[in-house]
Amino acid sequence: MGFLFGKGKNTTNRADMIADFQINTASYGEVVPEILGTTRVSGNIIDYEDFTAHEHKSTTRTGKGGGSKHTEITYTYTVAAAIALCEGPIAGVGKVWRDKEIYTYPSEKIELTLFNGEQGQAPWPYMLSKHPDKALPYSGLAYMAGVVDLGERGSLPQYNFEIMGKLRDTGDGTDVNPADYIEHVLQSVGADVQIEGIENYRAYCRAADILISTPPEQKSAKAQSIINDIAEITNSLVFWSTDRLKIVPLADKPIGDWTPENQIQYNLTADDFIAGTDGQLILYKRKDTSEAYNEATVEFINRANSYEKETVSFEVVADVQKNGLKPASKKTAHYLYTKARAQYYAEQLAMKRLYSKTQYTFRLDWAFCTLEVGDLVTLTDEACQLNKQIVVITAVNEAADGQLEFTAEGKPAGTYAPARYDVHEYERPFVDYNQEAPSVNDVAIFQTVGDVGGNQVFIGVNAPSGWGGCSVWLSDNDENYARVGSITQQARMGRTLTALSNTGDSVSVKLNQGSMKGGTHIDAERANTLSWIDGEALSYEGAQLQTDGSYKLTGLVRGQYATIPTDHASGARFIRIDEALYRHSYRKEDIGKTVYLKFTSMNLFGTNEQGLDEVQAYPYKIVPYYIPEVSNLALYTKYYEIGNGVLSFDVVAQFDVPRINSLDTVELWYREQGGTWKYGGAGEGLITVSGCELGHTYDVKIQVKDTHGNTSQGITKSITVEMKSEVPNSPQGFSVSFGDMAHFNWLEVRNADVDYYEIRLDLSAGQNDGLIGRSNNTTFSTLLMERTSKVYCIAHNPAKGYGAPAELTYNIPVPKQPTKVKATANISGIGVTFDTIPVNCKGANVYIDDNVYYITTNAINVPLEAGVYAIQVAYVDMFGEGPRSSAENVAVKAKIDKSLLDMESLGLAGIDKAVNDLKGEVGTVKTAVNGMDSKIIDLGKAYQRTLSDYQNNVNSQITQISSGIDLKVTEAMNSLDGAELVSRINLSPAGTRIDGKLLHVTGDALFDKNIITEGMIQAKAVTADKMQVDSLSSITATIGTLRTKTSGARVEISDNLIQVFDENNTLRVRLGLWQDD
Repeated sequence: MGFLFGKGKNTTNRADMIADFQINTASYGEVVPEILGTTRVSGNIIDYEDFTAHEHKSTTRTGKGGGSKHTEITYTYTVAAAIALCEGPIAGVGKVWRDKEIYTYPSEKIELTLFNGEQGQAPWPYMLSKHPDKALPYSGLAYMAGVVDLGERGSLPQYNFEIMGKLRDTGDGTDVNPADYIEHVLQSVGADVQIEGIENYRAYCRAADILISTPPEQKSAKAQSIINDIAEITNSLVFWSTDRLKIVPLADKPIGDWTPENQIQYNLTADDFIAGTDGQLILYKRKDTSEAYNEATVEFINRANSYEKETVSFEVVADVQKNGLKPASKKTAHYLYTKARAQYYAEQLAMKRLYSKTQYTFRLDWAFCTLEVGDLVTLTDEACQLNKQIVVITAVNEAADGQLEFTAEGKPAGTYAPARYDVHEYERPFVDYNQEAPSVNDVAIFQTVGDVGGNQVFIGVNAPSGWGGCSVWLSDNDENYARVGSITQQARMGRTLTALSNTGDSVSVKLNQGSMKGGTHIDAERANTLSWIDGEALSYEGAQLQTDGSYKLTGLVRGQYATIPTDHASGARFIRIDEALYRHSYRKEDIGKTVYLKFTSMNLFGTNEQGLDEVQAYPYKIVPYYIPEVSNLALYTKYYEIGNGVLSFDVVAQFDVPRINSLDTVELWYREQGGTWKYGGAGEGLITVSGCELGHTYDVKIQVKDTHGNTSQGITKSITVEMKSEVPNSPQGFSVSFGDMAHFNWLEVRNADVDYYEIRLDLSAGQNDGLIGRSNNTTFSTLLMERTSKVYCIAHNPAKGYGAPAELTYNIPVPKQPTKVKATANISGIGVTFDTIPVNCKGANVYIDDNVYYITTNAINVPLEAGVYAIQVAYVDMFGEGPRSSAENVAVKAKIDKSLLDMESLGLAGIDKAVNDLKGEVGTVKTAVNGMDSKIIDLGKAYQRTLSDYQNNVNSQITQISSGIDLKVTEAMNSLDGAELVSRINLSPAGTRIDGKLLHVTGDALFDKNIITEGMIQAKAVTADKMQVDSLSSITATIGTLRTKTSGARVEISDNLIQVFDENNTLRVRLGLWQDD
């Protein structure tokens, strides 16, 4: 703080001004979350501009006659900020937390506007008008933006937002069905897999009301982790079954219209088990009683309590009564947002932990290879005293000796369907584990682009039924092979059945193996269904299965990863790029070599692998993969004087870089014709080669280099360094855009040296009249006065003067009239919101009566005293103001601050607590005479006197504590209905409260402040002779006859008639409708 003194009596106190905006929630490279369901996020600042300090002065005079003056200077701040929320599009924003306050969007007090993340959404109008070069649309990103009043601090308020995200229609409109959540996660990572049992699982979750939303703290997580967490919360098993995913709910009781599939597969006996080395048929591990927990605690997110973390617990009462309480450690379930759902999960968890306390391990031969995780079987073994014990299989593994090893957990007693299969030793079919392995019958070996595979060769195979995978062998000479990996899944590949033109958006495909599933258009744009057809990367939206077994792929997104959409004939190779393909990495020096690949298959049981001499070799030559070239390559020369008349010449290459994720840089090589290539530099968009010689011709080659170290073939052009002509050409590409200023742009004139450009309203080059401004580059920004005009751009050469002009005509219409204007009264004033500010406007004027407030967002809150105000809004562009909206009248009412009401409640609560604490007999003096009872309690910190009349069933009481005094009279002392209070006066720091059936004031009453009532003032209680006001405002009023005086010169207005009388009460003027007597 600093003090400045002037003239001995005047002082100024200036607050320290904050120089820079303080960022509190910005992280570079932060993962953008995708919100499924409804949750709360804090957001991440992605841009801020125009941090502005606003100076405020207040002056007071002191001393005799106000001779001394003191000035206080303080600062408040504003900033234009954009806060990223999540991946879009979203349905909207619900609640918004700003520091400790909670609002429902939209509200002018939030000071932010939602951009919901649609593809192709428009940029924030504020940025377009103030900073057009930084105005990004953030397509596909939901964010909030606005000019925020920071008060006296230099940082944003702590914002949190309730996001209404995707897939809410699959649940209850707020949360998501877990089945759809899992499908969406798999589609998002490009895993186009079938999920067996998904419809049963969806019905189970719907019936059990298990609905979920994205956890608030989840930014990124592996798909496997997400699915496992959801499966655990829903008490289900998720596992791979052959080539598909399978999901099985473990609930064993019907819920609503859902019935569990309690089908036992086998009744297993000693005849079926394979004994271990110790002779045991079944090994079982029983949890110690101390580990058999009978209480489960779940931590969830309570949406009803502002998304705070809370816990619920469930006890298995019967077991608690028998063995005592044995609580398990807390389980986190932040996918759950309601207490009821968390309670249900806690119940399922407690039952599972208690009744799954016994684990069984046993072995079976391959005759039982169809058993899977989630299947039910019964176990019978006299040695273990098991008689048809029902268990659920939780794991299946192949033991070291090749037998199948199963792990299972016990299930409680219940109603189960009889065993589906009755297998006895003499009925068991013979299984040939050494059956011949089928050879692969189709092989695809190919390379993609750098963004997909980099230095990798992709390999896909298909084979007949009975195929159990294969080993991949590689050789440089077709003689010495080395095993480099294995393939366990068949690729989804085949041939196109229809031709596909370079602009086509659908194609029919016949697969050799497998199936396909469609997604959304966003899935296609993100390459979640990426496919490869003869050198082109493309993705599909729809995949409809046809009657002939083929698929019609629709909504194609062509030419992805900078590949070129081309025509594809019928019968072209189609390959789905997914995890079924094997990827073999190669070195850069391997490019140009031919390698040989062999695939030795195994049978269905993973045995009897083929020999190398039994299978075919597939040769493949590794080639440089496709890297797109630059576009719009242009070469031109520049020269400039370096002193003493010596000129230096540059060759400049200008180009557009390809849009690939693996882009590293663009390299320039040059040579004089017939010479050796020399490195000329690297860059993105513009590269300059200095020191070139006049009259020489140069070849220039531009190559794109990716992050894998590979380069494109390159584009070569030639240029001769020549002296330029001296009269400039007309500037090309002359254009203008409008925001808070007019921004002119044009392309550089290259045929001559240009020292400046003139922007004019006429063709009188070099004259001040009509000159808008001069620029020595290719941009110019200024304010214009006319909405419609013709503007010229003329280049100037130092020797030859001005060249030919470029011209444009602009016509900027008057801003439209604002719509959806909403003015709302609140305790501090009026909040005004309206439609988003149009692109070509820089802000809006908000008129409140005769006062105008200029803002750059579509919301404002103005502090106002109680009264009636007329509200209008007009958009403003650089030329001025457009038409105003229709006037809307709003009344600001006086209200009691909620904090005072809260303090009043605290005061009552404090007195009531003190009364309750004084119910004991400590420090009590009692007197009883003729049905009257007097009691005095004095404890130092509290005092109370009570007088009770038992004959009339009434008593009075005075209570005093340090923070209040309470007086009350009650009747029906023994009543328990809570309605016995007759009258009460409570005094506390918050104020005075009077309760009672009647408050009667017999004398004059004076109120310094407003009187607020939620009821009615009694009719005729306020009469004209008791009311005097200088002005009276009302939106509507029914007033009968209105007279300016009761007699003499006056005006009378009644219904549809106006009459004017002179001082003698003679009628002089009559206007309206009347009937003569």
